[in-house]
Amino acid sequence: MEKTPEMATDSNLSIRPRLSRLVSTTCGAAALAGCALLGVLDFYHQPEPGPPYPRLTQFGENASVVILASLAIACWVTWRLRRAVLEAREDEPTIELQREVAERKQAERALEERTGFLNSLIENTPLGIVAIDADNLVEMCNPAFEKLFRYRQDQIVGRPLYELLGAPEMRPELDSNRKRVGQGKTTHVVTRRSRSDGTLVDVEAFSVPLVDDGKVTGAVLLYQDITERKRAELVLEERTNFLNSLVENLPVGVVATDLDAVVERCNPAFERLFRYRQQDILGRNIVDLLASDELRAQMENVKEQVSRRKLVRLVTQRKRSDGTLADVELQAVPLMRGEEQRGHVLIYQDITERKRAEEALLRAKEEAEAASRAKSEFLANMSHEIRTPMNGIMGMTELVLDTDLGPDQREYLNLAKVSADSLLSLLNDILDYSKIEAGKLDIETIDFNLGDCIGETMKTLSLRAHQKGLELAFQIEPDVPDALMGDPGRLRQIIINLVGNAIKFTESGEVVLSVRQETRAAEDTQLVFTVADTGIGIPKDKQLSIFEAFSQADGSMTRKYGGTGLGLTISSRLTQLMGGRIWVESELGKGSRFHFTARFKVQTSPVRRVIPRDLNTLRDMGVLVVDDNATNRQILVKLLTNWHMVPALADSARNAMITLGEAKGLGRDFPLILLDAQMPEVDGFALAEYIKRHPDWKTATVMMLSSAGQRGDALRCRELGVAAYLTKPVRQAELLDAILTALGTRSRGDMLPALVTRHSLRENRNRLRILLAEDNAVNQLVALRLLEKYGHTVAVAANGKKALEAAGKESYDLILMDIQMPEMNGWEATAVIRERERESGAHVPIIAMTAHAMKGDEEKCMAAGMDGYLTKPIRTADLLAALDRISSQKSASEIVLDPSSSTNDSEPAIDLAAALERLDGDRSLFDELVEVFRGECPQTMEEIRRALVVQDDKRVERGAHTLKGSSSNLGAIATSRAAAELESLASRGHMSAAAEQFAILEAEIERLFVDLSSLSRV
Repeated sequence: MEKTPEMATDSNLSIRPRLSRLVSTTCGAAALAGCALLGVLDFYHQPEPGPPYPRLTQFGENASVVILASLAIACWVTWRLRRAVLEAREDEPTIELQREVAERKQAERALEERTGFLNSLIENTPLGIVAIDADNLVEMCNPAFEKLFRYRQDQIVGRPLYELLGAPEMRPELDSNRKRVGQGKTTHVVTRRSRSDGTLVDVEAFSVPLVDDGKVTGAVLLYQDITERKRAELVLEERTNFLNSLVENLPVGVVATDLDAVVERCNPAFERLFRYRQQDILGRNIVDLLASDELRAQMENVKEQVSRRKLVRLVTQRKRSDGTLADVELQAVPLMRGEEQRGHVLIYQDITERKRAEEALLRAKEEAEAASRAKSEFLANMSHEIRTPMNGIMGMTELVLDTDLGPDQREYLNLAKVSADSLLSLLNDILDYSKIEAGKLDIETIDFNLGDCIGETMKTLSLRAHQKGLELAFQIEPDVPDALMGDPGRLRQIIINLVGNAIKFTESGEVVLSVRQETRAAEDTQLVFTVADTGIGIPKDKQLSIFEAFSQADGSMTRKYGGTGLGLTISSRLTQLMGGRIWVESELGKGSRFHFTARFKVQTSPVRRVIPRDLNTLRDMGVLVVDDNATNRQILVKLLTNWHMVPALADSARNAMITLGEAKGLGRDFPLILLDAQMPEVDGFALAEYIKRHPDWKTATVMMLSSAGQRGDALRCRELGVAAYLTKPVRQAELLDAILTALGTRSRGDMLPALVTRHSLRENRNRLRILLAEDNAVNQLVALRLLEKYGHTVAVAANGKKALEAAGKESYDLILMDIQMPEMNGWEATAVIRERERESGAHVPIIAMTAHAMKGDEEKCMAAGMDGYLTKPIRTADLLAALDRISSQKSASEIVLDPSSSTNDSEPAIDLAAALERLDGDRSLFDELVEVFRGECPQTMEEIRRALVVQDDKRVERGAHTLKGSSSNLGAIATSRAAAELESLASRGHMSAAAEQFAILEAEIERLFVDLSSLSRV
């Protein structure tokens, strides 16, 4: 068995214990001999006096034994020691040999392991490795080399390497590398080498010479494939070249700076823009180069923002080298290197031409606006010039028609009035179209009631329909919201255009407007309006062109029916502005159906509408509807069914009588009967007379519905005992209120209910003292006669200066103020009056009267301090509506300006009798109003209190106005008067006095609540 180096080491180490044992044995023997000698000497030692060493004799006798023993021991020890040394010398060559063998084996094994590692590394490395001898012949290569150059090892071993990998053009380079390697130098090149198939590959090559005893015996070469790297470098180089070329050729100036704004590079456009050469500005601070004194702070701010990695963009100016300023658009961005900011990039675009173009555009815009203003002023002046004589014509015609006239005279004047109305309608259409063309037709967003809007609009068209013998009706589906936000005026204009056209082009039959809901969202609704007629119809090929300006389906229509063809164009534009569209379905000879959609917002908190009777009283109540028109019957059935009533239908007076007789036999009654006034054979009045005379039906409540009111109808209704007389088309709310009121009046047992007409309302209207400021004599006379006709007292002022004098001498309930007057116009006069009122604390309503009807005129009047706005020619209905508004405000408050007189402790807080009279004696309604007032009053008072703290006069005025109306409905005159005084003070901006008045109002409300607690049954 061969000894390993480890074994040799162990044998070598085994000598030490042998020698140790030998030394130990020798030392032991010597010790033993010594002890024996000492024992002998001690035995023969004589400590007492006497003969010296008495035992010496004995020792002598035994000395030979002792000496022999000691010598024996010493010999043994010596022999043993020598033997041990000889054994050790005999074993020494064997241990050394073992150690050397073991070391050699260990080195061989280490070399073998290292060789295996290197072989594995060479075989698996991605680098191509090849070994060559001193003659450049290949000795070996690894798989990566074979793969890279597409050779097998057996194909290239023994062949010259440089002939294998070098194309002819590479030979100089290869010879140079071989020469360097032959000199024992390591080489590193990035080059190209050829493959076995003749293709070239990009490589990074390392050549390492093999040197033995100072002589180069060969070399090892390593090749790395850098094709992808070269491709990436090429792409990067191309991108860099592209960016450099882009920057160099950009028409905008680009400059790069370091963090301290020192210029590192700029492009030619920057040099041209600021008239510098690059060599003159490199290394200089950009702020010093481009900042004038007034721009330095701005540039420092830009620098600071970019340093905080913010993007900056602004239009500014920068200084050129010659001191002039250039208009530029600047963009500044941080220049990053990874996550670290290393500088700034500033881009300057020359906008000198753009600035010039903007200035030219601004001048053109101003010129266009001036031209537009001139056009608008021309239209306004033309409107004024046309409307002024029209006002006289229409007003005088109406006044004459109210006098005793012969049949021919009345006919001629009616024709003149119709012509004047047509001319005014034409004028309005032209003005609206001019606004559309100028893009100045606006859509308002205000609260309105859809049912009231449509009902009032249809009423204005009912006379025209009646004159042609047409049935005019409208219906609103039950799910359509009533409280909306939008432009009721423009909606009314569309309906008038469409329904007016339908009446114009329909000779017999009916015209029906229907409204349904198409879509509903949380805050708005899309409604579909349909106007259906039984007229002449429209050809298919003309149904699109009728919506174009000045266009009709047939030129002959203009001659037969008249019109400009603007109505549908205006309607189309209006529907677009209201978020909808318009279209038509029609067939010749079978009528037309015009549809349009409009989007409205739904009022989130509509004003609470108190119905003066309990709607539950109508539940399951039988009602007979008598009307010869099927559409009207259908509309009424829907309305009545929606109120939980039980309608029965009859299409003529004769069938109505039959239905009444059958109902009597079945034990069924009809507490309510709705009659159409105009029916063939037997009209509604004759049927009403029959019903009132019949003992079984005389107690029924009869209501008359007429297509057009005629003189004497009201008197005839009173004589027949008819409870209500309404003009079709009837609004839903109006019909419901009329039914509830008529039934409630009848339930009180009155013999004959009072028949309320619009004429009686006008006769009972409060009389006003009016100052009329008008310079035109004809307009003065028209307005004077019209106002006096309705019982008002009128003073006339020929211009604004005289109006001021009259207003300073007398007090008036209302001033009607013309705008265009000599010496002092209406706006100037109003401003002086309002200035006087600031000192006195008074406020007189002023309503503007103007022939101007252009955009902004109404806003200008309101801004001047006026309370209303009427367009000439003044329509009687518009004027009376304005007077009604002023009358209602006057009667609601009768404002007392002296705070000390606004409260009277002796006066009761509430007049119950007056409140019940206002509510037709309905005590339950009074109690309901009290409950509402108790809930809302404290909240309103708190809002006023907060508004007073922050001096918000508008909120104070609004809150006081609310309390004034609600307390007035309860008969709380003192409270209403105190609230009216607070409203007046807030409207004039007297906030200190308003705070004092608020304390008075609080005392009145406290007193009112005490009285309400004792009166109300809530």
